[in-house]
Amino acid sequence: MSKNSSKEALTTTALFALLEKSQSLETFFIDHGDELPSISLPDYLNFLLERHQMTKQAVIRAANLERSNGYQIFNGYRTPRRNALLRIALGMYLTLDETQYLLKLALRGELYPRNRRDAAVIYCIQHRFNLIDTELMLEQLGEEMLE
Repeated sequence: MSKNSSKEALTTTALFALLEKSQSLETFFIDHGDELPSISLPDYLNFLLERHQMTKQAVIRAANLERSNGYQIFNGYRTPRRNALLRIALGMYLTLDETQYLLKLALRGELYPRNRRDAAVIYCIQHRFNLIDTELMLEQLGEEMLE
């Protein structure tokens, strides 16, 4: 079987399994980045829901998103803004690697520690802050909120 044929044979489920078994996101890309097609944003969000054992409704509530907008993001009908993705990441208590990959998939720019606001968000993610605590931290620092 040619290499292209094996690419086509991989299912989304198989891609998720490879991603889950990887030591880190970087390892996943090193090991499989050239041979795997991209995962869609809605597929990745649904994978994260499964991994974190959460429902769309619970995440939308925790992320303080408008209900219809949240469902449109999860179902792929709306391209989310960066702040909406960060709110989802905080609402799901994603790891930094999961958050960075989420931002990368949506083409929304990964968090950059040399940026003061991004550094604060990274800190909050690493310390498992919820959305409210993150917003309070950003407000105390005089940084733009995640609205």
